[in-house]
Amino acid sequence: MLSQSVAVALREAISEGEYEPGQQLSEVKVAERFNCSRNTLREAFAKLTAERLVERIPNRGVFIATPDADYVQDLYRARAAIEPSGVRWGYFPNPEELVELTQSAIPHALRGEHQMVSSINQRFHRKLVASLDSPTLDEEMGNLLARMRLTFLLVIPLYPRLHADHIDGNIELAKLIAAGKRQEAAELSHDSLERTCVRILDIL
Repeated sequence: MLSQSVAVALREAISEGEYEPGQQLSEVKVAERFNCSRNTLREAFAKLTAERLVERIPNRGVFIATPDADYVQDLYRARAAIEPSGVRWGYFPNPEELVELTQSAIPHALRGEHQMVSSINQRFHRKLVASLDSPTLDEEMGNLLARMRLTFLLVIPLYPRLHADHIDGNIELAKLIAAGKRQEAAELSHDSLERTCVRILDIL
């Protein structure tokens, strides 16, 4: 279904930080970008509205969502439900790759390359859910990653080291998975998400 493909493409663009929270979307420009009709685009917008990525304001148009406290709490509750499950029950054929991935963020952090650190962080968390081999959860994680990006775009100007400060925790989590200490790793994952949620709420 074309509208589904357009929704996926637009979600990925949001996840890559190509749109800012609160930004108005021109139907003409977005339809041209994704080579679709405006009717198809409106169907895609309806799906993304249900996912809380965009919002339609009557008589004004469609806008990228702007996270608030309720948005952030809902986002982190969803993440805390599925990411620790991947950590505990997922299949990692080469868990040392997770360690290498998390450690690869260190030199980027030292150079102040926060965007690269953010991208590595997102890749790591996506792999945790992908380990469950569920297309349904993969799609949901794609939505959550896009919502995470919108949240981070608001927070990082106030807290530039948001992702850099999580590198050590990610490395520890990856090492626990590699060592087969899955229950301990799942608890760490859940606790880390809860702490991050509180920190972001304090900043916002």
